[in-house]
Amino acid sequence: MERQMAVVQAVIKPLPYNTPPPGIDPSYWKFLVPQDNIANDARIALGRKLYFDTRLSKDNTVSCATCHDVSRGFADRRGTSEGIGDKLGQRNAPTTMNSLFFSTQFWDGRAATLEEQAKLPIVNPIEMGMPNGQAAVDAIKNDNDYRVMFQAAYNRAPSYDDIGRAIAAFERTLVFLDAPFDDFQGGNAKALGEDAKAGWILYNGKARCNSCHQISSGSPIGTDNRFHNVGVSAKHQDFEALAKKALAALAKDNSKEAQDRFALETDLSELGRFVVTKNRNDIGSFKTPQVRNVGITAPYMHDGSMATLWDVVDHYNKGGEPNAFLDGGIEPLALTDTEVDQLVAFLFALTDVRFADANKAELDRQKKIAAQRRPNKDEAAAMRKVFPFEKRLQAPTSPPAPAAAGTGPATDAGTTTTEQKR
Repeated sequence: MERQMAVVQAVIKPLPYNTPPPGIDPSYWKFLVPQDNIANDARIALGRKLYFDTRLSKDNTVSCATCHDVSRGFADRRGTSEGIGDKLGQRNAPTTMNSLFFSTQFWDGRAATLEEQAKLPIVNPIEMGMPNGQAAVDAIKNDNDYRVMFQAAYNRAPSYDDIGRAIAAFERTLVFLDAPFDDFQGGNAKALGEDAKAGWILYNGKARCNSCHQISSGSPIGTDNRFHNVGVSAKHQDFEALAKKALAALAKDNSKEAQDRFALETDLSELGRFVVTKNRNDIGSFKTPQVRNVGITAPYMHDGSMATLWDVVDHYNKGGEPNAFLDGGIEPLALTDTEVDQLVAFLFALTDVRFADANKAELDRQKKIAAQRRPNKDEAAAMRKVFPFEKRLQAPTSPPAPAAAGTGPATDAGTTTTEQKR
């Protein structure tokens, strides 16, 4: 934690609390800060101390910074995150950078605010494992420094709710929107290389990224704050059966804590937003992640199943993974290899300059991986040379059993397909 605290000291810029960062509309900024948790020095200092404090976990081994490691782009660079006792969850840890700009928190939006989000990992059995919020308070309430800091921040003794408020106040200082792209948008044509410039054009055109990842003063991190099924888990899930299982479980307990456990501990995780809303349209849907600093926050998607940005672009280029709940906006993009490279170049230009060295190292690492394997690349699907339904029709099936003598006309083909039977 000491190493991380040194890094955070170097990368966090002091923010004037009542002034939005450059490029952010003032009225939008006011909307992002709740009136009952207006930031001040005392609240931010308290939240910062709590963010790194492993005493908030049952076995004193895990803090917020374990899965949101400052030196790893405020994520953990793992497919799915590890909590107390070497327990693995089901979800990839999103970065806490710029998290204040999301209208909901977690991949499935089960927390409405940063204050609410900050508390749930503390009591999740496989994350920080505290039996309840009071246990977290008990772990720190006799620390004299904390007694003084809580009094200064909220004018009262430590409480579970104020732990969440203070951590949220600190997380609202994690604004990282100073990338080469922003310099380019400001008028410096040399801020981006030619490939990244071409990628920006593709982003807004042929590649259709801006359908969900709009970048503007009202959407500075490039998300529509909505939920989409792009088929990431469709390869290995029976969504209908899983949804029935989820409804049965939610009928017994539909609390926030139960939803949290289902998301992190069970295969119901793959249902995404559905576990929160129970709306069939949300089956397999997950929140549109930010594209800011995406170069240094691999691996990608809710389950961390994609190692590189080439894998991500390849996934969209082929039209996602077909399933009954696939978002209607997902379709093959017909991007060439050159265009995929240009789009990736642009995405790496979205990393804040304070992480320039890490961004360069990650670009080199991912480029090396992509040169060896591109598991999601499907040129035939991307170029519409074959459609998903054709693959289904062409799938081999068992030949029909011979008709018994005298029971009717013999079939004329041993290649009857599932569709023909219908």
